[in-house]
Amino acid sequence: MRILSFSLKLILLALIATVVMPGCKDDEPTPDTAKIHGTITFENADLWSTWKDSGDVEVTIFPEFVLAFPPQGAGWGAVPDDFFGAGVPGGTFPLGAPSNASNPFILTYVPGQTQYQYELEVDPGTYSALAVGFRHDLIADPSKKTATLGVHWNEPDTVSHGIVILPYFNYPAPAIITVEAGDNVEINFKADFGIVEVWPFR
Repeated sequence: MRILSFSLKLILLALIATVVMPGCKDDEPTPDTAKIHGTITFENADLWSTWKDSGDVEVTIFPEFVLAFPPQGAGWGAVPDDFFGAGVPGGTFPLGAPSNASNPFILTYVPGQTQYQYELEVDPGTYSALAVGFRHDLIADPSKKTATLGVHWNEPDTVSHGIVILPYFNYPAPAIITVEAGDNVEINFKADFGIVEVWPFR
C-alpha cells in the first residue's frame, strides 16, 4: 500500500494549476504560436453538478516527455519499474507540471450539457498529452492534485484516463501532439466525470 501511495503521489503531483485562463482569444494563432481547439464530450456529466462549487475543470497540455528524476522530469510517458527506487512500480503517468499550469483553460458547468469547447494557444513543438482534469479547491496536500477525467489518445469516441499503474489503473496512453507555428488543430476527445468518485485526491 505504501508503494501504491508513493506512485499515486508522483502521478497526482503533476497536474497543478492555479490561475484561470482569460476567456477571450483571437480566432487564429499568432505567427509565432499554434492553436489547439476542439470539443470534449463528458460521460457522467450529471455528477459535475454536485462538484461544481468544489473545484475547477481544467484543460491542460503537457510538454514533451523527458524521463529524468524530478524536478528535471517532464511530460507524460512510460516510467520503468524501480526508476524511483527499488520495488516502486513504474507505469504511464505525468512527470512535472503541464505546460500551461499557470493558465489552464477552465470549463464552466452548464446544467444538462455534455459537450464543451476548449481552445489553447501553444508554442510550436511536441507535447506528450492533452488532458482535462478536476482540481478540488480544498486540496492542501501537495501530493494530491487533479483527477484526470480524460486524455486525447486518437480515439475520440472512447474515454481514456491515460494512466497505467498495474493492477490499479490500466488506460491507453495519451497521444503525442506536434504543432508548427501557425497551425490551427482540432482535437476532440471524451472524458468521464465519474472517476472523481474513486480518485484518491481528497
